[in-house]
Parts: sequence; C-alpha cells; structure tokens
Amino acid sequence: MSTEQRTRLALLPLLPIALIVLATLGFFAIYESVAHGAGPAWLMIAVVAFLVGMPLLVLGLAVAGAVQRHDLVRSFIPYSGEKIPRAGQ
Repeated sequence: MSTEQRTRLALLPLLPIALIVLATLGFFAIYESVAHGAGPAWLMIAVVAFLVGMPLLVLGLAVAGAVQRHDLVRSFIPYSGEKIPRAGQ
C-alpha cells in the first residue's frame, strides 16, 4: 500500500466527523435565526443548505467517480480464460 493510500485511509474517519460538526453548527444557526423571525430563518436555511449541501455534493461526486473508474478498469481487464484479441495467441 502506498503512502498516498495510507494517508487517505487515515483521514477517512475525519470526513463524517467534519460533516456532523458542520451540520450541528448549521442547525444551531437555524435555531438562533428562528428566534428573530421568519425572514432571517429562511435566509439562514438557504445559507446552511448551501454550506452543508456543497460538501455532500462534492463527496457524492467523488464516490460516484471512484465507482465509475473501478467499473471501467474491470471492464478492460479480461477474465481468466478469455483470449485477448490480436494478442498473438
């Protein structure tokens, strides 16, 4: 396993923790803005949805890209027992 892979695996548990902290702060901000009326509350909901939604979107796109690359690599490698066309066999 390379150093880069080890670093990614070591930092992986920090991602859900950071998302939980971000969501908690967002809900606290919404709670505080509700005390000042409906207008500031809706504005804060929009801001928090963007601030929490963007990291989740980036994470989802990264996972989707990794899954797609994994499937693509598997489709190029023939299964055992198959002959590779024009490989001189």
